[in-house]
This record gives sequence, C-alpha cells and structure tokens, in this order.
Amino acid sequence: MSTTVKRRDALDRRTAQEIGRFLRSRQTDLAGLIRRGLGERHEQHAADDSDQVASASRTLDDELRAALVDRASRELVQVNAALDLLRDRRYGLCRDCGAFIGLARLRSLPSAQRGRPCQERMERAQSFEARRSVAAVAAAAVESE
Repeated sequence: MSTTVKRRDALDRRTAQEIGRFLRSRQTDLAGLIRRGLGERHEQHAADDSDQVASASRTLDDELRAALVDRASRELVQVNAALDLLRDRRYGLCRDCGAFIGLARLRSLPSAQRGRPCQERMERAQSFEARRSVAAVAAAAVESE
C-alpha cells in the first residue's frame, strides 16, 4: 500500500480511499472464507464414516476449520468497525486518547483502533487482570481444600 500524507497527524483523501479499497477487499475475502468454512463443515458430515480414525480426523478438521472461521469472524468485525470509522471520518484516530494513530501503524494494521502507546497500556492492563483472575481462582481452590 503506497500512500502519502499531507500532514503527519491526518490521512489525506487519497490515502483514505486506498485504505478503504483495501478494507473492502479484505471484508469480501473474509466473508467468503467464512461462508466456505461453514459450508465445507456441513458437507463433510453428510458422509457418515464408522471408522474411528476417520472420525477423529474429521473432528480435528472440524476444530481447525471452526478456529479459522472464528478468527476470520473476529477480523471481519474489526474490518467493519474500521470501515465505519472511515465513513464517519474518524478513521486513524486512537479510540482512547484521540491522537492520530500514525500512518506506519495503519499501513501494517489497517483495522488498528489505538495508537501504539494506548494499545500497549491496554494489553498490560489485560495481562494484569488475567494474572489477578488466575491468582484469585488459585486462592479459592486452596481455601476450599
């Protein structure tokens, strides 16, 4: 994606259009991947196989396909949100602090909704909460013994 920016704190119209084309293309690709993934899953179950190895293989295939469809679905939600922001002329602004995210970050992660500092702060907070939850579960387990 070769883009130019007039100012370092905003997207110009050409850059916004280019990112919009990329996001719409990605949206189409993800929707197709999701449809194909769901369709293949139903087709494979039509052939009932009594062989345990084949059944285990089918189960593994189903789990992998479900994980890929889930990942694509989550990315599609992010792409749709980015397209909404682009349409509302708020694309490229950090959802936490309102500062311009930065063209380099938007080029590498077009659905980014936070600048790097705010994203790192959010990830640290989530990591802290996860550790705190694990510690609380472990403490509750020790108390119940």
